[in-house]
Amino acid sequence: MSDRRRFETATDAYVSGQALPVPSWLVAIIIAVSLGTAMYHLLGGLFGTAEAFRHRTAHITLFLVLGFLFFPLGRSDWQEKLRWTTVIDFALISAAVGVFIYRMQDVDALASRSSFPNQGDVISGAILVLLVLEAVRRTVGLALVVLPAMFMFHALYSDHFPSIFLAAPTRFSSLIGYLTVDLDGMLGVPIAVSSSFIVIFMMYGAVLVRSGAGTFFTDLAFAATGWMSGGAAKAAALASGLYGTLSGSTTANVVTTGSFTIPLMKSSGFNPRFAASVEAMASNGGQIVPPVMGAAAFIIPMYIPGASYRDVVLAAAIPAVLYYISILAMIHFQAKRAGLTGVARKDLPSAWITLRKGWPILIAFGAIIGFLLSGFTPMIAGATALVLTVIVTMFRAETRLTPQDLCAALEAGIRATIPIVMACAAAGIIIGSMDLSGLAGRVSGAVTLLADGKLALALVITAIVCVILGMGMTTTIVYITLAALVAPSITEMGAPVMAANLFIFYFGCLSGVTPPVALTTYAAAGIAGSNPWSTGIEAVKVGIASFLIPFMFIYTPSLLLDGAWYRIAIDSVTAAIGIICLAAAVQGYFRRLLGPWERIALGATALLFIVPTWETMLAAGAVLILLWFSGRSDQEERAGA
Repeated sequence: MSDRRRFETATDAYVSGQALPVPSWLVAIIIAVSLGTAMYHLLGGLFGTAEAFRHRTAHITLFLVLGFLFFPLGRSDWQEKLRWTTVIDFALISAAVGVFIYRMQDVDALASRSSFPNQGDVISGAILVLLVLEAVRRTVGLALVVLPAMFMFHALYSDHFPSIFLAAPTRFSSLIGYLTVDLDGMLGVPIAVSSSFIVIFMMYGAVLVRSGAGTFFTDLAFAATGWMSGGAAKAAALASGLYGTLSGSTTANVVTTGSFTIPLMKSSGFNPRFAASVEAMASNGGQIVPPVMGAAAFIIPMYIPGASYRDVVLAAAIPAVLYYISILAMIHFQAKRAGLTGVARKDLPSAWITLRKGWPILIAFGAIIGFLLSGFTPMIAGATALVLTVIVTMFRAETRLTPQDLCAALEAGIRATIPIVMACAAAGIIIGSMDLSGLAGRVSGAVTLLADGKLALALVITAIVCVILGMGMTTTIVYITLAALVAPSITEMGAPVMAANLFIFYFGCLSGVTPPVALTTYAAAGIAGSNPWSTGIEAVKVGIASFLIPFMFIYTPSLLLDGAWYRIAIDSVTAAIGIICLAAAVQGYFRRLLGPWERIALGATALLFIVPTWETMLAAGAVLILLWFSGRSDQEERAGA
């Protein structure tokens, strides 16, 4: 299709009237299934859903159909010309619908025999598992097929494994029954979250983006910081973070915002490698910024007894701020070191004009936070905020959505949700298999034994496992798997439950920018034209403080709003100072270029601030004052010259 336009959505393609290589009836089917799925979940959010088994099975079936339509076999995109493999796609769609019909005939009888399923139950369940794994392969990648397959294999043949992996084997029929009927298997917590919360918020984000939220946040960020030293990169970091909390995908965030911000950073004087690493780290940070947090904000409470969505987003607020302070500090000192200036104010967007044109977006974005913090369930809050967004955006021509725009936005949101739903289904297979084999408890005990009861060592082991497991995997899968495998051992050694779960989540996020497999960084490197490997190393350097933040809130729970207000304030300020000092030490600039010993001293000062006591703060303050007054700044040197 090099001679044709590739449309972002099937709705845009259909309305345009432009001829496509695929027949119009197929485009119409894609639109109908997408909008039908959107309305099913939106109405469920507003008026309630069916019983759990029926709702979750319908949810998986709809997204299986969409997965085979949007990610066709033998074609890289649904817009490419049909091939004979399309027959296979429709055969798989027919199989998914057939399994759904079989399972809806007598749900109560099916549930009653989940432990001893009949032949039809086993066949339909096995087909469902295979369909999910094939959809996962197409939408997420082969790595996420291998992992659940390994856990299933272990559950079936666990009597042939050594050491902690040794257990009583599970019959194939029992495994299939548990995974596909029981609400603790594939239809468990991950699918419960995706069917109730994630799909609603993905549609909400897509509607906001279609109404111009991406441009609004970018213009607002540039108006606020573009005039500063290194302003283009600072604005890019803020814009990517704001957009990232809506998009739900770090790679999509990089491709969307990076196509604009990376060239701008390069034109302002930053080298391609640094520009790509800033975009990668900033886009990756969208996952840890409330209120959505890449859907993890809805999953984490499921693994913390007594915790609510509100508890999670409030706990994640200060670490998210520290994350972006660390990136902005790295940009600032790099810009100062290179002598880069900001963009002239006359060339920047006007903050007032931007707000005047885009205030409906600000109201819509604030509405979701208000609804969630007011005690509404995430499902009701998301659905209500989506409807409110459509209404308030009608008041400005710049944000108004036509019926075509609305349909295209809903379709885009549903399409972006497909890989997440498939990943959640795969996570359910993993969890169900571990439940049957008892593997989770034994691995947790092994971590405790390996760490010899030392929390610090257990945290390092967990961080390494998160990064390794996250190679090419979604953050959701990494978190869900390790929340079951490792979190219990960390909490047993003294880590607060909320801190332990956020620790795993943070390092699951950071795996996306950590070499050797750093998909987010590689996407940014492709746009910047830089070497992917060196860009990955640079991204780790830019985000080095991000790797310390999880350790900080484990040992300083006040950073998760746990404690007295004055303790929270003191620890937050000292943590921010420590992160800024660390950035200065890494970049080798603090009012002037620093020598090796000065950088070491400043790095040590950063660590003293990060783990604060009155003694360490006094020592760190003394070193900081000494470094500040030990020589003249660059400005003073230039003035003296």
